[in-house]
Amino acid sequence: MTIRVSTVIVAAIALAMAAIGPSKAELSPNGVKFVRTEYTVNADQSYTEIRTWEARVDWVGRIAEFGTDTFSFDPSDETLEVVEAWVQQPDGTRVAVPAGNIFTRPSAAAQSSPGFVGTQTTTIEFPGLQVGSIVHARWKHVATKPDVMGFGVAEALGLIDHLRLEIQIQAPADLPLQFRQRGGFATTDTTTDQVRTITAAIDIGATAPAEPQMVAAADIGPAFVATTLKSYEEIGAIYAARNAGKAAVTPEISALARRIAGDAQGVDAARAVYDWVAGHIRYVAVFLAPGDGMVGHDAASVLRNGYGDCKDHVVLMQALLSALNVRSEPVLVNWTNSMRPLPLWTASWFTHAMIYLPDYDIYANPTNPYAGFGVLDNTLSGKLVVIASEKGEVRQTPRIAPATNSYRADVVIDVGPDGTIRGKVEIALAPGIDPLVRQLLVASVPTQVANRQLGATLEGGFGSLRATDPRDLAKPLRIDAQWTSPHGVVASSPSTYMTLPIGVDLAPNGNLRGYISANGTRRFPFLVEAHDYTVSYHVSLPPGAVVERLPPAVDITNAAGRFTARYEPTADGFTATRTTVLNGNVYQPAMYPDLERLIYAFSGDQRAVIVYRPKA
Repeated sequence: MTIRVSTVIVAAIALAMAAIGPSKAELSPNGVKFVRTEYTVNADQSYTEIRTWEARVDWVGRIAEFGTDTFSFDPSDETLEVVEAWVQQPDGTRVAVPAGNIFTRPSAAAQSSPGFVGTQTTTIEFPGLQVGSIVHARWKHVATKPDVMGFGVAEALGLIDHLRLEIQIQAPADLPLQFRQRGGFATTDTTTDQVRTITAAIDIGATAPAEPQMVAAADIGPAFVATTLKSYEEIGAIYAARNAGKAAVTPEISALARRIAGDAQGVDAARAVYDWVAGHIRYVAVFLAPGDGMVGHDAASVLRNGYGDCKDHVVLMQALLSALNVRSEPVLVNWTNSMRPLPLWTASWFTHAMIYLPDYDIYANPTNPYAGFGVLDNTLSGKLVVIASEKGEVRQTPRIAPATNSYRADVVIDVGPDGTIRGKVEIALAPGIDPLVRQLLVASVPTQVANRQLGATLEGGFGSLRATDPRDLAKPLRIDAQWTSPHGVVASSPSTYMTLPIGVDLAPNGNLRGYISANGTRRFPFLVEAHDYTVSYHVSLPPGAVVERLPPAVDITNAAGRFTARYEPTADGFTATRTTVLNGNVYQPAMYPDLERLIYAFSGDQRAVIVYRPKA
């Protein structure tokens, strides 16, 4: 099966979409890219693909973008040939790409996982590019063996612009081939002499620019899918059949399972197994894709090697759970910011495998060594998934709720007469929000973490940080920090003006300003991640100081969430509490005004001024 899903990265999408075009220089009416792919499919679903990509270097930035074209294949059951490759210069001179500029090397996946993957990548390097050059490549790719997922084509164009794309599929008329499009593809479906011909074409001009934190552009742009698969359930059934026996329980695995679980049973035993697999099996970048048949390696091999991709993590965890009489099944999911499936079921949409415990209705992601048992991040929650079982099953993962991603910080600050701030904080994080913090703590020295956080604040400073073991997923993550900010407050007379110091904050809301739109609107859905952050401050002022002004209370609640801020005077200074709650994970453009109001309320309160009069 050939599946090609163009990604959201506009700068690289022309390369990702390499296809087939005429042998003469013939670009799209938009004048930048022309791609055409022709498939000839056999009755057994093996196929020949002729792919051409042609593009014009219309400005200097395209020299790097169009400087190479690549094609990955598996030499065990595929052949690849560069039929022609040339560069046409602005004066009409055509230069063939020298043989030395065409080379084949192990693919990135094969390099990162020796012994697991044998794919290779052929690269064409186009010489002498300049503004006005036209680059052209034609490939012949033959899949001599049918893929386990049958034959399929998937094109998700995202926000690519100035492109003419054409697809042609010729197949036996009795081959069960379905297709569907969205976003403007013109399609035809004809049959002559028992040969069915399906075509799809689209001509794209200028496209709206991407927006910060938006969902995958592939969710928004045009898409075309053709497949011999009958349903999502069939994908799950094929995966289960192909992986049958991979999770066999060997004596070594049985002994390890008992050692891991100890006296624990049921869900507690499953949690212990998850923690062990997540913490002991190294991840290698073998991406779940039809090219590798969606087949994992046997559990004994994964345990022996100590590494594997997502499928291999799942296989080993299945075997360990089976030894403990806990039922589990693989789950296929898209682990990217693509939140909308393609217009027709296709194996290419699934990029990741997790595990599902049907007796406890728990999804777990053992590939992530920083996520606790049952914790799904915002790009895994609320997603269509396929359970890989005998008949397959379509389900949806749970959606993140604000309480799942709670963050609580209690901050104590002492402001000295010279404006020096001495602070300390205790932080508690819910399991849903702590994976990124755990990763940060594993990758950095604690003192560096504290000082980087302080360096990003207006008051600055130097500090230290302690945390529970971030690798121990069985225990909640707790953090405390201390710091000093010399001259963090500019002392003055007769009154001193200050903003509330931030200190060491490991879940800052400041990045919310990245969602702000210049014109007050957004075109595309965007990811926010539901959360509930509360930070409480007790601020002691210099002895004898009198609070003259505290910021007004803020209380805004709307469809996007809630922001509140409260300030109260105390005998030695004042207290402050800020709470930010965001209700959803994916917001539609119509929700943007509500979110914008919360963001501006939060950022405005960060700049709110506190006034106190030092002792005379």
